[in-house]
Amino acid sequence: MRIKNISYTVLAALALIFQGCTEDETVITEVLADTTRGAALRTLDSSFPDVAEGSTESTFTGTFEIQSDESAAITSVNVYGEFIDNTGDSPGDASGLIGTVSTFNDTEFGLQGFSYTTGVTEILGAAGVALDAVEPGDQYRVRFELVAADGRTFSFGQNTGTLTGGYFRSPFQFTSNVICAPLVPTSGTWTVVAVDSYGDGWNGGNLSITIDDNDPITLANTDGGGPYPAEVSQDLTFEVPAGAQSIQIVYNGGSFDEEVTFQVISANGNTILDLGPEPATSTGLIDYCLDLEL
Repeated sequence: MRIKNISYTVLAALALIFQGCTEDETVITEVLADTTRGAALRTLDSSFPDVAEGSTESTFTGTFEIQSDESAAITSVNVYGEFIDNTGDSPGDASGLIGTVSTFNDTEFGLQGFSYTTGVTEILGAAGVALDAVEPGDQYRVRFELVAADGRTFSFGQNTGTLTGGYFRSPFQFTSNVICAPLVPTSGTWTVVAVDSYGDGWNGGNLSITIDDNDPITLANTDGGGPYPAEVSQDLTFEVPAGAQSIQIVYNGGSFDEEVTFQVISANGNTILDLGPEPATSTGLIDYCLDLEL
């Protein structure tokens, strides 16, 4: 009998729920009827390398998918070239229209898609900025703007954190930094002073050093001998051959990066890098604007 009573109670409750939903249907329909939706520009792939001062050899490439519904049907995409003057000198921030995309292909999900390629020359032309006015620290930017059939537009200004990252990857804009022209590294033995403040090594963190187009050299503090806690410093070395034209040094994070610091000293004795703790969060690698010889 208890089981039957429980069954009757559940059925009665479900009946009340269904009845409540039916009564509210009109209200929900009215709310949704007055709701308009936006659109997102999902980034499938993009690249915009940093560019040296005085150079135009940087190309933006991107492949996109438009996420929208009938209330925000997208008819075209405006592409803007923007110059960001971070050095405070003339000419200041400037932007202009590079072009418009109005032909789309179907993506694998049956949505509107397109690819776009442009470069520094087109950005400067659209922004009306001369190349000789650009300094290290300034930035080039490509910004997209979705245009809906009803005249609404969607771009970075209407963005949210939810759209910027995660699945949508919809920042609407992409930036390239202007850096100082690379210096030729001094040949000979370079030293990395690799420090772990706790004394157990870098716990998976390492430095990846690439000279020209050669295979990367991997270095790390691997002492791990304790006693703990006790700072451990190791001098690690690598060779830069004569005639080398470029060097790139990147820290790849591990566990407990807050314990990691390192200095890179070139063959002529100059400290080129001094990073950490948490060098994985540092934005600077080799600062080519330093007034010293690599």
